[in-house]
Amino acid sequence: MNDQGNANSSNTTLSKINIEPESSFDNLEKISTPEQPKKQPIKEDVIVLRQYYNGSKFYIVMASLLLVLFVASLDIMIVATTIEKVAERFNNYSQTSWLVTGYSLPTAIMCLITARFAYQFSVKSALIIGVIFFEIGSLISALSDSMTMLIIGRCISGIGGSLIQNLIFVVVTQITPPEKISLWVAIVGLAFNIASVVGPIVGSAFTDAYSAGWRLCFYINLPIGISAVFMFMYAYNHENDNYLKGMTKIPGILFKFFKKMGSLSNWKAFALCLFFAYDFVEFSTCSTGFVLLYIGLTFGSGQDYSWSNYRIIVMLVLGPLFMFFSIIWDMYIFEKVCSRYKKRFTPLIDPSVFTKFGLVAVNICNFCSCVAFMCVVLYLIQYYQLVLNQSTMDAGIRTIPLLISSSLCVITGGIFIKKTGLFKVVIFIATILGSIGAGLTQFSDFTMHADKVIGLTILVGCGFGGQVQSTMIASQFYIDKSSGDPDKIRMQTINITSFYSFIKLLGMATGSIIANTYFNTRLNAKVKGNDELSYLHDLNVNEIIVYRLTNKGRDDTLGKIVQSCIKAVWYVSLGFFLADFLASLLITNKRAVHQKSKKKNRQDLEKQESQNKIEAGEETKNEENKEEEEKEVVV
Repeated sequence: MNDQGNANSSNTTLSKINIEPESSFDNLEKISTPEQPKKQPIKEDVIVLRQYYNGSKFYIVMASLLLVLFVASLDIMIVATTIEKVAERFNNYSQTSWLVTGYSLPTAIMCLITARFAYQFSVKSALIIGVIFFEIGSLISALSDSMTMLIIGRCISGIGGSLIQNLIFVVVTQITPPEKISLWVAIVGLAFNIASVVGPIVGSAFTDAYSAGWRLCFYINLPIGISAVFMFMYAYNHENDNYLKGMTKIPGILFKFFKKMGSLSNWKAFALCLFFAYDFVEFSTCSTGFVLLYIGLTFGSGQDYSWSNYRIIVMLVLGPLFMFFSIIWDMYIFEKVCSRYKKRFTPLIDPSVFTKFGLVAVNICNFCSCVAFMCVVLYLIQYYQLVLNQSTMDAGIRTIPLLISSSLCVITGGIFIKKTGLFKVVIFIATILGSIGAGLTQFSDFTMHADKVIGLTILVGCGFGGQVQSTMIASQFYIDKSSGDPDKIRMQTINITSFYSFIKLLGMATGSIIANTYFNTRLNAKVKGNDELSYLHDLNVNEIIVYRLTNKGRDDTLGKIVQSCIKAVWYVSLGFFLADFLASLLITNKRAVHQKSKKKNRQDLEKQESQNKIEAGEETKNEENKEEEEKEVVV
């Protein structure tokens, strides 16, 4: 199969909705007739952007992207150290996995919608809106007085995070020269790793400061996020937007929108936009499926309901069915519906991500590495606290080497790919290191010093970090540039990058849920089956963990059970790393654009130009000789 086959056939080309951001509500009726779009100028042509953003402009934009991604990534790891404190505060341990999943799952699902939104309007507008949503969610989380309110705040932050984490890499690929994309993807991706290192330190410091210190983990996002969005608005402004003038237009735009929505025809146009342009059927069924599945696993493992309860059975059955239907809809049904009503749109999930064999393998590696990493890193912190009786600060600090090793692999992998273009080599080596690291975690025990546990988990960081930028570059490799149409290339870039981000964030959300479900289920079964812990038999998982936190021990019976349950979660991590390894074998052996290829192309071009000059000189000489001969004949 051709790894770089055409991604968008003529019958699945997305027709861009013919509305400008300033007049989107005024022209709402045009949404109902997207089959005859008016051609618009391409405002984000990669050729134009790469020429515009060079020198100091380029570096200022990259600095703003680093800051924006840093604040979004910080929110993932900083909450890892607050899990025990939040569990104590709300007496609810089983739902603490949603501190991560509540952020990662909406971020993953909304990635697909945000890509369509960014294409319709602009990447810059979408990123600014994303930071605003992120800040609102952080504020709600900081002020929460219940676990439900906290999870709602995390979900709102996740919606903003989807715009941030999805579109930042789109900007990077748009303004960076092809031969430097691997390096700058690694540098920007390093923001995640830096946030991962800083997060546990800051989170543990805040959590240990006072009883409600965990709230500071969300308050800190407010000043950083505001600074980041203003910096980005200043740096990424090739159209010289007047933000103050744009803000003054918002009330008028909203007034016109609500006025127009009093008409039934406009409601119909709005519904058609949701159905076709934003593929609402796929979005609603996919998101519903994941939510039902994850809630069912959370409630079942947390003993809110028994596994045999009809609520859990319904959620665990309907969830996968909805997810399966969303795939069938996008691959087969959506195109037929568009043909039936003479519309020309691509589904929310571009079918090309399933038809390109190598791209499927890349996304499997992406998903498996994220699941495996989250299983280890989340329960490594809890291993230090629940098993080795370490403080929150000590647990956070001892997690740092794992995250530093991940960061170093991001850098070294990016440099290697920049010089050689061999992204498959980096992915392959990373999967081996991750598998070895996950296997070594099984040697941890009570007699082992906490510092030795650090050594056992460093390779897990290498396995994840080595795939952060290499899988991104590998997915970008499958963008078909043969058409030469910048609009089509841009749309395909957004589609493939969005799906990549969707899979990555879905892996993080899934890793948190799988780890928490497996741990809770085993802990409950082992405690109930141990006669020495008969005084705990009437407690649910939440109460058992709270008991462990308030009655700290080390190598007692409960401590040994908790340790075995955490090691079982790490064993699951090993399984995902092995699946990651197998998928890496199926990725193409071809190279991405790199320094050597660019140098060779330049040399070939110079050689060709030199050859052309020589041939031109010979032709001129031949013509002169011919003229001389003609003169001699005349004489």
